[in-house]
Amino acid sequence: MSTIVNPNTRQRRLLEALARGPVTRQDADRIAPASNSPHFVGILRRCYLLTLPCVRVPCFPVDGGPSWFGQYTPTAADRRKIGLILDATATGDAV
Repeated sequence: MSTIVNPNTRQRRLLEALARGPVTRQDADRIAPASNSPHFVGILRRCYLLTLPCVRVPCFPVDGGPSWFGQYTPTAADRRKIGLILDATATGDAV
């Protein structure tokens, strides 16, 4: 990753949250803020070559039936890249 593109505000908020650890899809919607956070996670994957796997976490919603929710969990490599991106944007080294 030789040239780092400066993320927009929405992307930066998501990157900052992912730097701290896993983010559920619902939390990503609130963090962005957007109702289509998977779209923005996809942009992060393409622009910064992040993996950001989405794992299905089982749960039981209010109606009681079994269900699941998505949780984006950055890999160790993702966390290193996210750190580089955030450092570069904080120091003004991003373009």
